[in-house]
Amino acid sequence: MKGKAISIEGLDGCGKSTHAKLLARWLRASGHRVVLTDEPTNGVFGELVKKVLKGELKLPITAEALLFAVDRVQHVKNLITPSVNAGKIVVSERYVYSSLAYQSARGLSVSWVRKINKYAPKPDLTILIDVPTRVSLARIGSRKLDEFEKDLKLQERVRRNYLHIARQEGLKIVNGSRPRGEVQAEIRELVGAIL
Repeated sequence: MKGKAISIEGLDGCGKSTHAKLLARWLRASGHRVVLTDEPTNGVFGELVKKVLKGELKLPITAEALLFAVDRVQHVKNLITPSVNAGKIVVSERYVYSSLAYQSARGLSVSWVRKINKYAPKPDLTILIDVPTRVSLARIGSRKLDEFEKDLKLQERVRRNYLHIARQEGLKIVNGSRPRGEVQAEIRELVGAIL
């Protein structure tokens, strides 16, 4: 039996990590084999992306976008596709829609970002956890912000992009401002519908 690929998207601080972990725990308790992963990965290219995000490595925006895409190709080839083919459910925090939302908010064309990510297969389900920018920043709190998180105007553009992409491509939008239990219940319902 073929598995499923699920991506969870949204601004930093929207609850992606929390809900991905809760979802994976629920799926495992329901008898599914689950792979919980995220982007950027811990691979060679993912580590370079993390250096860019921390401000340790300065690159042109196009080079950043290409690094994200290369990291994703490796992620798909080494983990996502083999896991789905083995009948597992892959839950990924961030995937191709993050690049579309963030890189276009930084000035790159959506069509170019799509083109460099053409090797990333479409997930079976993508959930966008939507929260207002001020909520996401409040949740991040006092931890050190990365290069993308520091820019409030950028975060607002990213949120608008995410919502636009979600409406265009049929991503499931979940209101992440509600209590955690309500958000998780809706996510489980959406996931349950594709299993």
